[in-house]
Amino acid sequence: MHIKKHLALTIALITAGAFMTACASGSKEDSSPAESTTASQAGAPAESTPEKLPETDEEWDAAMINTAMTSYSNTKPMQDVIKRAQSGEKVTLAYLGGSITEGISAGSELCYAKLSCDHFAEKFGTGDNVNYVNAGISGTPSKLGILRLDRDVLAYDPDIVFIEFAVNDGGDAEYQNAYESIVKTLLQKNIAVVLLFSVTENDHSAQDYMKQIGEAYRLPMISYCDALRFMFENKRMTWQDFSDDQSHPNVEGHALVARMIDHYWDTVPDVEPEGAPVMPFEDVFHPREVDAKMVENDALIPVELGSWNIGSDVAHFTSGWSHDPDAGNDPIVFEIDAKFLYLIYKEVNGGNYGDLHVHITCNGEDYNDRGVTTVTPDGWGNPQLTNIVMEPSPATYRVEISMAEGAEDKQGQILAFGYTE
Repeated sequence: MHIKKHLALTIALITAGAFMTACASGSKEDSSPAESTTASQAGAPAESTPEKLPETDEEWDAAMINTAMTSYSNTKPMQDVIKRAQSGEKVTLAYLGGSITEGISAGSELCYAKLSCDHFAEKFGTGDNVNYVNAGISGTPSKLGILRLDRDVLAYDPDIVFIEFAVNDGGDAEYQNAYESIVKTLLQKNIAVVLLFSVTENDHSAQDYMKQIGEAYRLPMISYCDALRFMFENKRMTWQDFSDDQSHPNVEGHALVARMIDHYWDTVPDVEPEGAPVMPFEDVFHPREVDAKMVENDALIPVELGSWNIGSDVAHFTSGWSHDPDAGNDPIVFEIDAKFLYLIYKEVNGGNYGDLHVHITCNGEDYNDRGVTTVTPDGWGNPQLTNIVMEPSPATYRVEISMAEGAEDKQGQILAFGYTE
Protein backbone atom coordinates (compact mmCIF):
# COMPACT_ATOMS: atom_id res chain seq x y z
CA MET A 1 0.00 0.00 0.00
CA HIS A 2 1.33 3.45 -0.87
CA ILE A 3 0.81 6.36 1.50
CA LYS A 4 -0.06 8.83 -1.26
CA LYS A 5 -3.20 6.87 -1.94
CA HIS A 6 -4.41 7.46 1.62
CA LEU A 7 -3.59 11.09 2.42
CA ALA A 8 -7.17 12.14 1.72
CA LEU A 9 -8.74 9.66 4.12
CA THR A 10 -11.22 11.26 6.48
CA ILE A 11 -11.05 11.14 10.25
CA ALA A 12 -14.03 8.80 10.23
CA LEU A 13 -12.04 6.41 8.10
CA ILE A 14 -8.98 6.68 10.29
CA THR A 15 -10.91 5.81 13.40
CA ALA A 16 -12.87 2.99 11.75
CA GLY A 17 -12.19 -0.70 12.12
CA ALA A 18 -11.53 -3.16 14.88
CA PHE A 19 -8.33 -1.63 16.20
CA MET A 20 -9.74 0.90 18.66
CA THR A 21 -8.96 -1.02 21.85
CA ALA A 22 -6.50 1.68 22.91
CA CYS A 23 -9.10 4.38 22.49
CA ALA A 24 -11.54 2.65 24.75
CA SER A 25 -9.10 1.73 27.48
CA GLY A 26 -6.72 4.69 27.41
CA SER A 27 -3.73 2.41 26.69
CA LYS A 28 -2.85 0.13 23.78
CA GLU A 29 -2.23 -3.12 25.64
CA ASP A 30 -3.25 -5.70 23.02
CA SER A 31 -0.72 -7.10 20.59
CA SER A 32 -0.85 -6.19 16.92
CA PRO A 33 -2.63 -8.54 14.49
CA ALA A 34 0.72 -9.78 13.24
CA GLU A 35 1.86 -10.54 16.80
CA SER A 36 -1.39 -12.33 17.59
CA THR A 37 -1.06 -14.53 14.51
CA THR A 38 2.51 -15.42 15.45
CA ALA A 39 1.48 -16.31 19.01
CA SER A 40 -1.26 -18.59 17.68
CA GLN A 41 1.13 -20.38 15.36
CA ALA A 42 3.60 -20.82 18.22
CA GLY A 43 1.11 -22.91 20.21
CA ALA A 44 -1.29 -20.49 21.91
CA PRO A 45 -4.31 -22.14 23.58
CA ALA A 46 -7.01 -23.15 21.12
CA GLU A 47 -9.55 -20.92 22.81
CA SER A 48 -7.33 -17.88 22.15
CA THR A 49 -8.61 -16.64 18.80
CA PRO A 50 -6.25 -14.19 17.03
CA GLU A 51 -7.64 -10.91 15.84
CA LYS A 52 -8.58 -10.91 12.20
CA LEU A 53 -6.04 -9.20 9.95
CA PRO A 54 -7.28 -6.16 8.05
CA GLU A 55 -8.55 -6.87 4.58
CA THR A 56 -9.13 -3.56 2.81
CA ASP A 57 -6.68 -0.71 2.36
CA GLU A 58 -8.91 1.38 4.60
CA GLU A 59 -8.74 -1.19 7.40
CA TRP A 60 -4.97 -1.44 7.10
CA ASP A 61 -4.73 2.34 7.30
CA ALA A 62 -6.88 2.45 10.41
CA ALA A 63 -4.79 -0.32 11.99
CA MET A 64 -1.58 1.58 11.24
CA ILE A 65 -2.87 4.81 12.77
CA ASN A 66 -4.06 2.98 15.86
CA THR A 67 -0.76 1.13 16.21
CA ALA A 68 1.00 4.50 16.43
CA MET A 69 -1.17 5.47 19.41
CA THR A 70 1.03 3.80 22.03
CA SER A 71 -0.64 5.27 25.10
CA TYR A 72 -3.06 8.03 26.14
CA SER A 73 -2.17 7.57 29.81
CA ASN A 74 -3.11 10.54 32.00
CA THR A 75 -5.28 12.61 29.65
CA LYS A 76 -6.28 15.34 32.12
CA PRO A 77 -3.39 17.78 31.39
CA MET A 78 -4.15 17.68 27.66
CA GLN A 79 -7.89 17.89 28.16
CA ASP A 80 -7.39 20.97 30.35
CA VAL A 81 -5.37 22.70 27.62
CA ILE A 82 -7.98 21.81 25.01
CA LYS A 83 -10.75 23.33 27.13
CA ARG A 84 -8.72 26.53 27.50
CA ALA A 85 -8.23 26.71 23.74
CA GLN A 86 -11.94 26.14 23.17
CA SER A 87 -12.75 28.97 25.57
CA GLY A 88 -10.61 31.40 23.56
CA GLU A 89 -7.50 31.51 25.77
CA LYS A 90 -4.12 31.79 24.09
CA VAL A 91 -2.49 28.37 23.78
CA THR A 92 1.01 27.61 22.50
CA LEU A 93 2.14 24.32 20.97
CA ALA A 94 5.90 23.73 20.79
CA TYR A 95 7.74 20.92 19.04
CA LEU A 96 11.25 20.05 20.27
CA GLY A 97 13.47 17.70 18.31
CA GLY A 98 15.98 17.25 15.52
CA SER A 99 15.85 17.55 11.75
CA ILE A 100 12.63 15.54 11.44
CA THR A 101 10.82 18.07 13.61
CA GLU A 102 12.55 20.95 11.84
CA GLY A 103 10.98 19.69 8.62
CA ILE A 104 13.91 18.52 6.51
CA SER A 105 12.56 17.06 3.22
CA ALA A 106 9.12 18.65 3.68
CA GLY A 107 9.67 22.31 4.55
CA SER A 108 8.28 24.58 7.22
CA GLU A 109 4.68 24.49 6.02
CA LEU A 110 4.36 20.78 5.25
CA CYS A 111 6.25 19.29 8.18
CA TYR A 112 4.36 17.14 10.67
CA ALA A 113 4.66 19.76 13.40
CA LYS A 114 2.97 22.55 11.42
CA LEU A 115 0.30 20.24 10.01
CA SER A 116 -0.64 18.80 13.40
CA CYS A 117 -0.65 22.23 15.04
CA ASP A 118 -2.94 23.50 12.30
CA HIS A 119 -5.30 20.60 12.97
CA PHE A 120 -5.35 21.42 16.69
CA ALA A 121 -6.08 25.07 15.91
CA GLU A 122 -8.88 24.20 13.51
CA LYS A 123 -10.44 21.67 15.87
CA PHE A 124 -10.08 23.45 19.22
CA GLY A 125 -9.11 27.05 18.50
CA THR A 126 -11.40 30.04 18.21
CA GLY A 127 -9.60 31.92 15.47
CA ASP A 128 -6.07 33.08 16.13
CA ASN A 129 -5.57 31.91 19.71
CA VAL A 130 -3.26 28.95 18.92
CA ASN A 131 0.45 29.75 18.60
CA TYR A 132 3.05 27.49 16.98
CA VAL A 133 6.73 27.07 17.91
CA ASN A 134 9.03 24.77 15.95
CA ALA A 135 12.14 24.08 18.04
CA GLY A 136 13.54 21.35 15.81
CA ILE A 137 17.23 21.76 14.92
CA SER A 138 19.07 19.36 12.62
CA GLY A 139 21.53 16.99 14.22
CA THR A 140 20.62 17.81 17.79
CA PRO A 141 20.07 15.06 20.38
CA SER A 142 18.36 15.38 23.75
CA LYS A 143 21.78 16.13 25.32
CA LEU A 144 21.68 19.43 23.46
CA GLY A 145 17.90 19.69 23.72
CA ILE A 146 18.02 20.06 27.49
CA LEU A 147 20.55 22.88 27.16
CA ARG A 148 18.54 24.85 24.61
CA LEU A 149 15.19 24.18 26.28
CA ASP A 150 15.06 27.64 27.89
CA ARG A 151 15.93 29.56 24.74
CA ASP A 152 14.00 27.56 22.16
CA VAL A 153 10.93 26.36 24.08
CA LEU A 154 10.32 27.79 27.54
CA ALA A 155 10.89 31.36 26.35
CA TYR A 156 7.58 31.04 24.45
CA ASP A 157 5.60 29.91 27.53
CA PRO A 158 4.22 26.75 25.89
CA ASP A 159 1.14 24.86 27.03
CA ILE A 160 1.92 21.68 25.06
CA VAL A 161 5.34 20.34 24.06
CA PHE A 162 6.05 17.42 21.73
CA ILE A 163 9.47 15.78 22.17
CA GLU A 164 11.08 13.94 19.22
CA PHE A 165 14.66 12.67 19.70
CA ALA A 166 14.39 8.91 19.13
CA VAL A 167 16.61 8.79 16.04
CA ASN A 168 19.20 11.31 17.27
CA ASP A 169 19.70 9.74 20.69
CA GLY A 170 21.75 6.72 21.68
CA GLY A 171 20.98 4.42 24.56
CA ASP A 172 23.65 5.33 27.09
CA ALA A 173 23.12 7.12 30.38
CA GLU A 174 23.89 10.59 29.04
CA TYR A 175 21.00 10.43 26.60
CA GLN A 176 18.67 8.83 29.13
CA ASN A 177 19.43 11.49 31.73
CA ALA A 178 19.04 14.35 29.28
CA TYR A 179 15.77 13.06 27.82
CA GLU A 180 14.24 12.51 31.24
CA SER A 181 15.50 15.93 32.31
CA ILE A 182 13.56 17.55 29.46
CA VAL A 183 10.40 15.66 30.44
CA LYS A 184 10.78 16.46 34.11
CA THR A 185 11.53 20.14 33.55
CA LEU A 186 8.42 20.57 31.41
CA LEU A 187 6.16 18.70 33.82
CA GLN A 188 7.42 20.74 36.76
CA LYS A 189 6.15 23.79 34.89
CA ASN A 190 2.70 22.20 34.38
CA ILE A 191 3.19 21.81 30.64
CA ALA A 192 1.37 18.99 28.83
CA VAL A 193 3.97 16.70 27.25
CA VAL A 194 3.59 14.28 24.31
CA LEU A 195 6.37 11.87 23.35
CA LEU A 196 6.83 11.13 19.63
CA PHE A 197 9.00 8.19 18.60
CA SER A 198 10.72 8.14 15.19
CA VAL A 199 12.83 5.51 13.41
CA THR A 200 15.44 5.33 10.62
CA GLU A 201 15.62 3.07 7.60
CA ASN A 202 18.09 0.78 9.41
CA ASP A 203 15.57 0.50 12.27
CA HIS A 204 17.41 2.69 14.79
CA SER A 205 15.17 4.15 17.46
CA ALA A 206 15.81 4.96 21.12
CA GLN A 207 12.12 4.57 21.90
CA ASP A 208 12.54 1.61 24.28
CA TYR A 209 13.97 3.60 27.19
CA MET A 210 11.89 6.62 26.20
CA LYS A 211 8.78 4.49 26.64
CA GLN A 212 9.95 3.61 30.15
CA ILE A 213 10.09 7.31 30.94
CA GLY A 214 6.70 7.91 29.35
CA GLU A 215 5.11 5.11 31.35
CA ALA A 216 6.64 6.31 34.62
CA TYR A 217 5.41 9.87 34.13
CA ARG A 218 2.10 8.72 32.61
CA LEU A 219 2.53 10.58 29.34
CA PRO A 220 0.80 10.21 25.99
CA MET A 221 3.07 8.46 23.50
CA ILE A 222 2.80 8.28 19.71
CA SER A 223 5.17 5.94 17.86
CA TYR A 224 5.40 6.18 14.11
CA CYS A 225 8.27 3.75 14.64
CA ASP A 226 5.79 1.06 15.78
CA ALA A 227 3.31 1.96 13.05
CA LEU A 228 5.92 1.66 10.28
CA ARG A 229 7.29 -1.60 11.69
CA PHE A 230 3.74 -2.97 11.71
CA MET A 231 3.22 -2.08 8.07
CA PHE A 232 6.68 -3.27 6.97
CA GLU A 233 6.30 -6.63 8.73
CA ASN A 234 2.99 -7.18 6.98
CA LYS A 235 4.42 -6.05 3.62
CA ARG A 236 1.84 -3.29 3.27
CA MET A 237 4.36 -0.50 2.88
CA THR A 238 8.06 0.10 2.19
CA TRP A 239 10.51 2.61 3.61
CA GLN A 240 10.60 4.34 0.21
CA ASP A 241 6.88 5.11 0.56
CA PHE A 242 7.74 7.09 3.68
CA SER A 243 11.16 8.63 3.04
CA ASP A 244 13.51 9.70 0.25
CA ASP A 245 16.64 9.16 2.36
CA GLN A 246 17.67 7.11 5.40
CA SER A 247 15.92 9.03 8.16
CA HIS A 248 13.67 11.94 7.14
CA PRO A 249 10.00 11.55 6.24
CA ASN A 250 9.24 12.91 2.78
CA VAL A 251 6.22 15.15 2.17
CA GLU A 252 3.86 12.17 2.26
CA GLY A 253 5.67 10.80 5.31
CA HIS A 254 5.25 14.05 7.22
CA ALA A 255 1.57 14.06 6.30
CA LEU A 256 1.26 10.53 7.64
CA VAL A 257 2.92 11.41 10.96
CA ALA A 258 0.61 14.41 11.22
CA ARG A 259 -2.40 12.13 10.74
CA MET A 260 -1.18 9.98 13.62
CA ILE A 261 -1.09 13.05 15.84
CA ASP A 262 -4.43 14.27 14.48
CA HIS A 263 -5.92 10.94 15.53
CA TYR A 264 -4.73 11.72 19.05
CA TRP A 265 -6.32 15.20 18.90
CA ASP A 266 -9.58 13.71 17.63
CA THR A 267 -9.85 11.05 20.32
CA VAL A 268 -8.15 12.37 23.48
CA PRO A 269 -11.06 14.58 24.64
CA ASP A 270 -13.17 11.46 25.24
CA VAL A 271 -10.55 9.22 26.89
CA GLU A 272 -10.77 8.83 30.66
CA PRO A 273 -7.51 9.66 32.49
CA GLU A 274 -5.44 6.60 33.34
CA GLY A 275 -4.20 7.24 36.87
CA ALA A 276 -3.32 10.46 38.61
CA PRO A 277 -0.37 12.71 37.72
CA VAL A 278 2.92 11.52 39.19
CA MET A 279 3.67 13.87 42.06
CA PRO A 280 6.26 14.10 43.42
CA PHE A 281 8.21 12.97 40.37
CA GLU A 282 9.93 9.63 40.68
CA ASP A 283 13.01 9.57 38.48
CA VAL A 284 13.47 6.67 36.09
CA PHE A 285 17.10 7.29 35.18
CA HIS A 286 17.88 9.91 37.85
CA PRO A 287 18.53 12.93 35.63
CA ARG A 288 21.15 15.37 36.81
CA GLU A 289 20.86 18.16 34.20
CA VAL A 290 17.36 19.40 35.07
CA ASP A 291 18.62 22.93 35.67
CA ALA A 292 21.01 23.03 32.72
CA LYS A 293 21.26 26.29 30.79
CA MET A 294 22.86 27.45 27.58
CA VAL A 295 24.85 30.66 27.37
CA GLU A 296 25.89 32.44 24.15
CA ASN A 297 27.94 35.54 23.42
CA ASP A 298 25.12 37.93 24.31
CA ALA A 299 25.55 36.79 27.93
CA LEU A 300 29.14 35.53 27.94
CA ILE A 301 31.97 37.92 27.10
CA PRO A 302 35.39 36.31 26.59
CA VAL A 303 38.16 37.46 28.91
CA GLU A 304 40.38 37.37 25.84
CA LEU A 305 39.21 37.06 22.23
CA GLY A 306 42.59 35.87 20.96
CA SER A 307 42.63 34.81 17.30
CA TRP A 308 38.85 34.46 17.19
CA ASN A 309 36.02 36.57 15.81
CA ILE A 310 32.47 36.94 17.08
CA GLY A 311 29.91 35.11 14.96
CA SER A 312 29.39 31.66 13.45
CA ASP A 313 27.55 30.23 10.45
CA VAL A 314 25.45 27.46 12.06
CA ALA A 315 21.72 28.09 11.93
CA HIS A 316 20.22 28.97 15.34
CA PHE A 317 23.74 29.46 16.73
CA THR A 318 25.00 32.45 14.77
CA SER A 319 26.21 34.31 17.87
CA GLY A 320 29.18 32.05 18.55
CA TRP A 321 32.89 32.54 17.94
CA SER A 322 35.01 31.53 14.91
CA HIS A 323 38.75 31.00 14.66
CA ASP A 324 40.53 33.21 12.14
CA PRO A 325 43.43 31.19 10.65
CA ASP A 326 45.05 34.38 9.36
CA ALA A 327 45.26 35.88 12.86
CA GLY A 328 47.42 33.21 14.44
CA ASN A 329 46.49 30.73 17.14
CA ASP A 330 46.00 32.73 20.30
CA PRO A 331 43.35 31.11 22.51
CA ILE A 332 39.93 32.54 23.22
CA VAL A 333 39.48 32.62 27.01
CA PHE A 334 36.32 32.37 29.12
CA GLU A 335 35.70 32.39 32.85
CA ILE A 336 32.56 30.44 33.76
CA ASP A 337 31.01 29.47 37.09
CA ALA A 338 29.64 25.94 36.77
CA LYS A 339 29.27 22.48 38.23
CA PHE A 340 28.82 20.76 34.88
CA LEU A 341 30.16 22.50 31.77
CA TYR A 342 29.53 21.61 28.13
CA LEU A 343 31.24 22.93 25.02
CA ILE A 344 28.89 23.31 22.04
CA TYR A 345 30.77 23.45 18.73
CA LYS A 346 30.32 23.02 14.99
CA GLU A 347 31.01 19.49 13.77
CA VAL A 348 32.36 19.20 10.22
CA ASN A 349 33.61 16.30 8.12
CA GLY A 350 36.80 17.34 6.32
CA GLY A 351 37.19 20.74 4.72
CA ASN A 352 39.35 23.34 6.40
CA TYR A 353 38.17 22.53 9.94
CA GLY A 354 40.57 21.18 12.54
CA ASP A 355 40.63 19.81 16.08
CA LEU A 356 40.13 22.15 19.02
CA HIS A 357 42.47 22.17 22.01
CA VAL A 358 40.76 22.87 25.34
CA HIS A 359 42.80 23.86 28.37
CA ILE A 360 41.00 24.30 31.69
CA THR A 361 42.22 25.61 35.04
CA CYS A 362 40.38 26.02 38.34
CA ASN A 363 41.74 28.22 41.12
CA GLY A 364 45.02 28.34 39.27
CA GLU A 365 45.37 24.55 39.09
CA ASP A 366 45.39 22.52 35.91
CA TYR A 367 42.08 20.70 35.39
CA ASN A 368 42.94 18.94 32.15
CA ASP A 369 43.88 15.65 33.78
CA ARG A 370 40.12 15.27 34.49
CA GLY A 371 38.65 17.05 31.46
CA VAL A 372 38.63 17.00 27.67
CA THR A 373 41.81 18.25 26.01
CA THR A 374 41.08 17.67 22.30
CA VAL A 375 37.75 18.00 20.51
CA THR A 376 37.48 16.54 17.02
CA PRO A 377 34.65 18.21 15.07
CA ASP A 378 33.79 15.20 12.93
CA GLY A 379 30.26 15.49 11.53
CA TRP A 380 27.89 17.15 9.08
CA GLY A 381 28.06 20.80 10.07
CA ASN A 382 25.50 20.52 12.86
CA PRO A 383 25.90 21.71 16.44
CA GLN A 384 27.41 19.11 18.76
CA LEU A 385 28.47 19.13 22.40
CA THR A 386 30.93 17.49 24.74
CA ASN A 387 31.24 17.60 28.50
CA ILE A 388 34.41 19.36 29.66
CA VAL A 389 33.72 19.74 33.40
CA MET A 390 31.76 17.50 35.75
CA GLU A 391 32.02 18.23 39.45
CA PRO A 392 29.72 17.81 42.51
CA SER A 393 29.87 21.50 43.43
CA PRO A 394 30.25 24.71 41.39
CA ALA A 395 33.54 26.54 40.89
CA THR A 396 35.04 29.15 38.58
CA TYR A 397 36.77 27.65 35.56
CA ARG A 398 39.11 29.38 33.15
CA VAL A 399 38.60 27.81 29.73
CA GLU A 400 41.16 28.47 26.98
CA ILE A 401 40.36 27.18 23.49
CA SER A 402 42.74 27.23 20.54
CA MET A 403 43.34 25.08 17.49
CA ALA A 404 45.12 21.81 18.27
CA GLU A 405 48.70 21.12 17.28
CA GLY A 406 48.90 20.66 13.53
CA ALA A 407 45.62 22.49 12.97
CA GLU A 408 46.82 26.03 13.69
CA ASP A 409 45.87 27.15 10.18
CA LYS A 410 42.42 25.52 10.29
CA GLN A 411 38.99 26.85 11.11
CA GLY A 412 36.97 26.08 14.20
CA GLN A 413 33.71 27.33 15.67
CA ILE A 414 32.48 27.54 19.26
CA LEU A 415 28.70 27.96 19.27
CA ALA A 416 27.85 28.24 22.95
CA PHE A 417 28.37 26.70 26.39
CA GLY A 418 25.99 24.70 28.51
CA TYR A 419 26.25 24.62 32.28
CA THR A 420 24.63 23.74 35.57
CA GLU A 421 25.28 25.90 38.60
